[in-house]
Amino acid sequence: MSPQPDDMQPSGKREEIDYTLEDAFGVNFRALKTLKDIVIRPNVVFGSYAANDRVTYTPAVRLFVGLIALQVFVSFLWGGYAGLLISQWETQPDIIPQMEALFNGPITEVAEHYGNAATFLHAIVVGGFTALSAFLIGAFNKSLSWVARVNLTFAILTGGTIVGLLGMIVAALTSDIALFNWMPLIVFLSYWIFFVRGGRGVLATTLTGTMLKGGLFASVTMIYVFIGGVVMALTGLGYAYYMVNGSAG
Repeated sequence: MSPQPDDMQPSGKREEIDYTLEDAFGVNFRALKTLKDIVIRPNVVFGSYAANDRVTYTPAVRLFVGLIALQVFVSFLWGGYAGLLISQWETQPDIIPQMEALFNGPITEVAEHYGNAATFLHAIVVGGFTALSAFLIGAFNKSLSWVARVNLTFAILTGGTIVGLLGMIVAALTSDIALFNWMPLIVFLSYWIFFVRGGRGVLATTLTGTMLKGGLFASVTMIYVFIGGVVMALTGLGYAYYMVNGSAG
């Protein structure tokens, strides 16, 4: 007996909801499944990306960009990048008058313009620099296509971003700005762990090789993160200087 229309309703509704979620928020059930599997069984996700499977999992680049957007949103719990900059400067009271003299404006205005620029630049600059790690992934396994290399790179970055996002939430809820001093080390270790858990058999054949390559990948990626952060900060401060002095002029 052929299936009746009612028999197809559950899957049809699920698909309709899936498309609606993706259109509205850029996320669907497949994306949520991908995030879950990156955390729980990354080796399966890595194998799928390495095989250029475009059906089972959402492209990791899309997940990374979505998580960065969520990270920026969460940052507003303590005032966004502007609030973070002010908090950092307030720990060194002597620097505030120096910065106000340098920028020819109040620190609050400088921080506001910096925050606007940093919010816009975060995904573009930091994401762009860390994407360079795809070349290292290619060196680990030259048989991988470029699509696979990019997806594997951003799968690891996605895992690290999840950890970083959780750290931001904890810092916001506890008002513990000092936690940010530990975030680089925490994110470095998360990159290493996700590489080791997902990369064996895909990026290295032995556990020792996977651990060594994972440490190298995490180190190089953190260098890219640092460079991207410096570029973002300098660009944001340059924008703030222009806006403050442009308004004054």
